Amino acid sequence: MVRLMLCVGLALTMILPESKAHAQYGGSRAGIDDHSNVVAGPPALAREVVEAYISIEGRAEVRVKPTEVRMVLAVTNEGQTARECRMAISETIARLKKSWIELGLPKENVVEDFIAVLPVYEWELKKQEGSDIGVEKKAGYRMQTNVHLAAPNDANVEKALAIAFEQGVTDIIAFDYWSDEIDDHKVKAREQAVKAARSKSDQLLGALFEVAPPVINVQEQTTVHYPESLYESFVNVQAEEMVSSWHRDVPLIRAHRPKNTYYRGLNFDGDIRARKLPMQPEISVVSTVRLYFASPAAK
Repeated sequence: MVRLMLCVGLALTMILPESKAHAQYGGSRAGIDDHSNVVAGPPALAREVVEAYISIEGRAEVRVKPTEVRMVLAVTNEGQTARECRMAISETIARLKKSWIELGLPKENVVEDFIAVLPVYEWELKKQEGSDIGVEKKAGYRMQTNVHLAAPNDANVEKALAIAFEQGVTDIIAFDYWSDEIDDHKVKAREQAVKAARSKSDQLLGALFEVAPPVINVQEQTTVHYPESLYESFVNVQAEEMVSSWHRDVPLIRAHRPKNTYYRGLNFDGDIRARKLPMQPEISVVSTVRLYFASPAAK
């Protein structure tokens, strides 16, 4: 009997075609606790709300490619006096401006923003009444000036960043994206949201009522989500969670766990969505239009 089953299994293996399934990829982010994709039905409404009106909502997303990028860099220096710090920072900024202008960027696109000058302290060991003590003393100053550079969203941004690295400026505070077509895309997103709401109302109300109830009110909200808010950071590491008791008298210093950061894009679940994956930083314009219809039960 066992031999018969083995023969049948071997025959089936030879008959069945080879599997064409594609490989699945999870990535380091897979498995992280994230409940944003949990699908839940609409909440139950109270009777007075149900009988008051019917609401149907349409949501649309329009992606906009940025036309400009603002890069913010921190230029810092430490010295014995504030004057020394200021002179060193001014020389660095002057070299940056000169290189950026040679790159073809207008000088008016560079703006300096002085942040602060702070005293720097260090510990000095002294003897006091036969005991060693640590006393703080001022060792100098630390000054910071931010430089804002506006550039078209093209290869010049990468070249300007490379120039900053060449000058020893590596503290990149922010990249801010902008588009001069935002207002036009707000109108476009709003039109698509209205279209989605009307399509849903025609489908739902037309199937349920012989005469569609009239529209009694409308709500609208349009928001702009810039790329800097659409990045996601997380720490993905396998580390020891419990420390043995015999370690309690030994100082333990954990290794640095850097964050992984990637451009996720807008997690949007609406009626009209962008047709492509969010592969590069884009501005997302989202419009929501809610139509209110008279409820037959309100009479």
